[in-house]
Amino acid sequence: MNRIRQITFFAILSVPFILLETSSAQPSRAEAAKLFQPPAEQAQSDFSKIDGYVLGLKTKRKMTETELVALITQQSQTGMEKARAIFIWIADNIAYDTDYRITSKEEALKQGKGVCEAYSEMFKSFGELAGLEVMTIRGDSKQYFYRQPSDLDKGGHAWNAVKMDDGRWMIVDVAWGAGHVRNRIFTRKLSGHWFDPKPEIFIFTHFPKDDQWQLLSNPVTRGEFLRMPPLSPELVSWGFNPDATFSYFTNTMDASFPEVFSIDMTWKIGMMPVCSELKAGQSYDFELVLPQNEEAAIICNNRDWVRFRQDGNRFSVTFTPESKGQAVLAVKQPGGKFGGVFKYEVKK
Repeated sequence: MNRIRQITFFAILSVPFILLETSSAQPSRAEAAKLFQPPAEQAQSDFSKIDGYVLGLKTKRKMTETELVALITQQSQTGMEKARAIFIWIADNIAYDTDYRITSKEEALKQGKGVCEAYSEMFKSFGELAGLEVMTIRGDSKQYFYRQPSDLDKGGHAWNAVKMDDGRWMIVDVAWGAGHVRNRIFTRKLSGHWFDPKPEIFIFTHFPKDDQWQLLSNPVTRGEFLRMPPLSPELVSWGFNPDATFSYFTNTMDASFPEVFSIDMTWKIGMMPVCSELKAGQSYDFELVLPQNEEAAIICNNRDWVRFRQDGNRFSVTFTPESKGQAVLAVKQPGGKFGGVFKYEVKK
């Protein structure tokens, strides 16, 4: 069961992403409060039993596809559970093909690797064998290095939508849930954030050719998509309200976001500057919820530390940068070392 705790982050947050341009524009205090306002309470699915069962399976190469799907979904009752079991099995057993050759599910099953087309085809085939209605969605996607339209994934991307028992369509991107590729090296890192992500956040990185598969009441235009930063569904677990985040970034022309690094811990953000640039001499409020034995600080130009005040599990600071350079929000992680989370550029 320890492996379940490792289902965390994908590459978009494993290394910094770069925005189209830096900007000091930031939401007003009232707008910021909405960005971090908890969404309406919704029942959260607990997949620990399903995940544990699937991750513990020992499948045989000679099994037919029908036999394999029956085994994978053996302990699944609902459509959601079946989709989750299939998502976890594929993400855990199929590596990304860094030679970009294997596009079919048949070859991917034989070789244990494939590109996004193979992942999405396999999820669709497995889902249909499990009695689910599944669509393959094709379009454009942004990786962490996205700076301009020419940085979109070459050849496009493919993911899935699956219909739930209540008629709701849900998004699934198994390829991105399996891990990440950097310098043509695949690193497996299962990420549950790409299973049923909020459409309001998913649209920051995925733009389907058919607008209906944005699953948004007000679809964004391609121009809006190209302008938006490549935010990850992980931000919702960090405390960002998906509806307010979507509204702010689609309605604010010069909205931006700091560079983001991954941390492997549980935390929440209560307040932070939502922009890529800070102005020297101007004050900014940061509020975090962290485990009580942790610490937080803002590190300026790799030398000056501004520590957060602690009140129980709440940490806060009003930060006023004094000179231009860089300011990094860092959090003490297991093992005692501080790890950078957000990086801002400081301008005069």
